[in-house]
Amino acid sequence: MCDKNDKINKSSKIQQTNTRATSTLATTNEQSTIPKPSQTSGIESRQIGGDTDDVICTNHFPCSFADNLTFYQYDVIIEEYHEKQGKYVNITSREKRRRFVSDILLAKIIHPTAVCWYDEGFCMYSTTNFEDQLPLMHENEEHGYRRRLTINSLCATSGTDELNQFSTRVIETLIKQVLKEQFKAIDSIFYPWDGEIDQDGPHDLLTGFRLAMCRTESGPTLNVDTTITRFYPHLDLLPFIWERLLLKNKSSFQGWLSDEQYNIISLHLKDVEITTAQSEHEKKYILTGDFSNDLPAKIHIRDEENLLSYYKHLGFELCYPKLYCLKAYPLGNPTKIVDLPIEYCSLREWQPVKENEFMKPVTAPVVHKRYHSILAAIQNCNFHDDELSKEIQLEVRCDKMMEIPYEILTKPQITLSRHRGFTDPVPIDNMAFLYLTDRREPNARQMQEKLLNNFYDAADRQRMALPENLDEYEIFVDRNLESTLRNRLSRLKNNQCQFILCLSNCRNQEIHRIFKQIASIEFGLVTQCANFSKVKNMHNVRTYCDNLLKSVNIKLSGENKRIAQLETPIKTMFIGADVQHAKNNYKGEIPSIAAVVASMNSECTVTNQRVSRQWPKEGKQSEETILLLKNMVEELLIAFKTSNDGTLPEHIVFFRDGVDDGQFERIQNGEVVDLKKAFQAVYPASSSPPLLTFIVVKKRHNTRLFRLLPSNEVINVESGVVVDECIVNANPNYPNFFLNSHEPRLGTNKIGNYVVIVNEIEYLFSDLEELTYSLCHTDQRIDNRMSESIPSVVHLADAAASRARQLFFNQPRSPTQIQAEMLRVHEDMQDVPNMF
Repeated sequence: MCDKNDKINKSSKIQQTNTRATSTLATTNEQSTIPKPSQTSGIESRQIGGDTDDVICTNHFPCSFADNLTFYQYDVIIEEYHEKQGKYVNITSREKRRRFVSDILLAKIIHPTAVCWYDEGFCMYSTTNFEDQLPLMHENEEHGYRRRLTINSLCATSGTDELNQFSTRVIETLIKQVLKEQFKAIDSIFYPWDGEIDQDGPHDLLTGFRLAMCRTESGPTLNVDTTITRFYPHLDLLPFIWERLLLKNKSSFQGWLSDEQYNIISLHLKDVEITTAQSEHEKKYILTGDFSNDLPAKIHIRDEENLLSYYKHLGFELCYPKLYCLKAYPLGNPTKIVDLPIEYCSLREWQPVKENEFMKPVTAPVVHKRYHSILAAIQNCNFHDDELSKEIQLEVRCDKMMEIPYEILTKPQITLSRHRGFTDPVPIDNMAFLYLTDRREPNARQMQEKLLNNFYDAADRQRMALPENLDEYEIFVDRNLESTLRNRLSRLKNNQCQFILCLSNCRNQEIHRIFKQIASIEFGLVTQCANFSKVKNMHNVRTYCDNLLKSVNIKLSGENKRIAQLETPIKTMFIGADVQHAKNNYKGEIPSIAAVVASMNSECTVTNQRVSRQWPKEGKQSEETILLLKNMVEELLIAFKTSNDGTLPEHIVFFRDGVDDGQFERIQNGEVVDLKKAFQAVYPASSSPPLLTFIVVKKRHNTRLFRLLPSNEVINVESGVVVDECIVNANPNYPNFFLNSHEPRLGTNKIGNYVVIVNEIEYLFSDLEELTYSLCHTDQRIDNRMSESIPSVVHLADAAASRARQLFFNQPRSPTQIQAEMLRVHEDMQDVPNMF
């Protein structure tokens, strides 16, 4: 439980010295620079031990260490002798490095009494200072491999007397090394060796847990959260294909596969790691997703010997000679392609499935299951008996989760028109309907009329005018699709069509991308797609069309609703920014997509966006900094000026997604400076630049909140719960708070963590919390009763980045070696909301 006798005054922590600023948030009281009371008209305060019997707890577990410990960090190099090069080279495998160093540390070779631990990279830590013995080198030869460890120098020191980011990381590294002796560790997730396995289609599901050491206002805590991961089962490949992938477990395998079955296998097994055991030595390969052109009897490997006779000479006679071979390459050697019989391959054990955008996410566990699985995970950890734990006298309180104080914000007031419809519906005078299909459907016309009738009914309910007559087209997908689309869309563009409603009935997702690309980039036509299967199978098409109409109205720069708390005479721009990286981009060839979305009014009801793509520097997998931020914000400021009769914003509130704790200083020295340069470029020299408040939105954290009822039932916390003490980061330079701003349909709330980097507007902390909560209700696409887990401009930036990746090809780096470039659509769509 947190000690509340020494409550921190948040208001004083974030106020700055700019006397021009006043709050953008509209309140009934006069603005003041004094701290806001803990209970106001907009906030209901709940402390531990208050009037209510139920409490909110979190998955943080208090921990402690010995006082006055000093940690010494040493630079290390782990190498292996390369016979062909005739020299030692760095070992690239983390697991190889870990095993080699672990054996050395276990044998006390480095120092007879020192307790050391290794981060599996280039650092080793100890509580003993042996700098006077450096450099140290140890060589070892085992199983024909010559390896060596070199400890070069002492590079840093820290301690437990005053925890900082460095010492916290050192302790976290120690704890993870302790747990790696107890669990299977993959990508910083720990799995029980004998954990329960659930099946999910062809894959297995295993529950593991992550942990992080946190410096919180209540002291050091261990933050533990569970996660469910898809794995390939540890099976021979042929049974996996036949029983799991092709779902033929009720029939026996006859020794051959159809062309369609080979296509399914290719789609699912590309880049999967397999092993073969043709001898005592196991070999590892990566599948390319391709098959051999010939059967094994016709594949010659040397002289006249074919694959059948080759394996027969090795003592392995093929049982299924009518199966085509898998194309694969040895791990680490992608240029050497070999043919492998399916029956001799096995799936590598403990191999996570590489998720992609087409895979359905793993279903989240219900809240009470997550709560109990977190407690079970940390209670199964042994933090006491290991030498490393004893060295720092580590203690973790695992009996229950921390109970924390919280506040509940008042839900913002949604403003609609007097008819309870859109506040600003855009009349459509010229509209077209397009049926895009790649198959013949007997009831196609009936579904078209069903969609159109419900869409027009939705418009009537919202007082949104639609034309009595509209152009209707049916386009069948064939090899001339792109030419046909261009002809039709060119005609509609010439006829000044405002909007196209497209009913899509295509199995190939590429068709949707082609349609959107031609409409948005080439012709600048606003489109809204509806799904044929949903219209056909959905019982409540009325709600579906209501949601379609919301998207259409905002794409046409209309307004569906307003938030009363955001109405203010001060011209304010809200900006959300994010960088989205491609999955499995190990070589850094696929660009990252940066998106910046800005409000075009102070109520954050109309938005504009700019998108760019950027490639990482040589040797990196991604580039997190928004390289063209200055250019993008300049254009958005000019668009705001155009939309507001030549007036520029006085205040700018910038929400930045996707930034980790260690990057705050880089953001201050980089992106904040770029914003200032954009202001300088757009604002006249005779006027003052806008005041900036810059907030980092952290979603990639593991903090969860649970409400524990007197009956011991565990439920999600309600929307509006805010926590700004106890478990927040203790760094006084970056005050922060947790906010649960939505009601989850499934699983456990994923709350946002908001870190204030710059606050020139001088918001009080309570005002920032209320402002952020209000902005989580401004997305014009969602139901009036709903809100989002993050502010709408941030969510729209995420969506813009995702859609831009679909719209624009993931082309490799330009031959001109540019590092970043803007992504442009047609000029008629460049300054409209949700341009994709």
